[in-house]
Amino acid sequence: MAGVYFKQGFRSTFVSDIRAIAEKLHSSPKIVVLEGEEIEKGLAKISSSLFLEENLVVFLVNPKKETIEKLKPLLDTLSHKISVVIHEIKDKEASAFRFSPPEERLLKKKVLSILKDHGKTMTDKAYAIFMQKIRDEALIECELLKLINYVGDRKEIRSADVDTIVSGSEEESLISLFEAIKEGDKRESIRILHTLFISGMSPLLVHAYLIRLVRLLIQAKEISNVLDLSNSETLFYKKFSGLRNLFPFLPEDKKNYFPLLSPKYALGLMKLANRISLKRLKDLYASLISYDLRLKTGTKFDTIRLENLLLWSFYG
Repeated sequence: MAGVYFKQGFRSTFVSDIRAIAEKLHSSPKIVVLEGEEIEKGLAKISSSLFLEENLVVFLVNPKKETIEKLKPLLDTLSHKISVVIHEIKDKEASAFRFSPPEERLLKKKVLSILKDHGKTMTDKAYAIFMQKIRDEALIECELLKLINYVGDRKEIRSADVDTIVSGSEEESLISLFEAIKEGDKRESIRILHTLFISGMSPLLVHAYLIRLVRLLIQAKEISNVLDLSNSETLFYKKFSGLRNLFPFLPEDKKNYFPLLSPKYALGLMKLANRISLKRLKDLYASLISYDLRLKTGTKFDTIRLENLLLWSFYG
């Protein structure tokens, strides 16, 4: 459905949120995510295209008010051709997500109906965990069917089944991808990449994650002389904690700044950065940026190109 939409969400569930939103707008959406300085340039390139696919869904993440005002004529034009979602990401997430009481009653009926159709039951604890992990009604049936297939002939679905199968977001898989890259495990990296694609994550979203990862690696490389890993990790943590004081104010999205990451994550990035030359990282970043708007979801060529980029970048 063409138009401009406004949505809110959290960084921890960003990937699964935008996929669910896009699938509500189109049965087979092609997703483009634009953030920060990319918003104006990206929208300009999209609007200049001679042919715009109707199932294109463009997410503008945390755009500034003045940016929206400036782009208003362009957004008005695009709103008749494609779907544009202005997606605000909140800084802090509530300790536990809950649907409103009326929504929860309706959703419980839906869950019980699907379970009954397949001859299954679910324990109260399993249901509570399931509803905590599911943040969008659009994901309920898909995740329930995964659970039903997982338990096989067993009639009852238990809390352990939900913990094993139902994913709150793909963030854990992306972290696993980083861990495999960090350890130099080529086979595991490709396995995780394929799993992400099979589970429905578009190559463009993996690509966006890799861009952020490479940015952080370049930052780590450029300050590696300050954080010497030849000494103990304790000394690294001590020096690293002092870097935060260099910021006159803390930016909203700390995940984009190496000195503001968690110390353990920063240490892993520094170890990975030390294995790769600065020139190689900058070449990779240039390749990822040039690849950005050419990347389309769902074709075998996209996954092959992304896989080749990954192999060339981190494993030579």
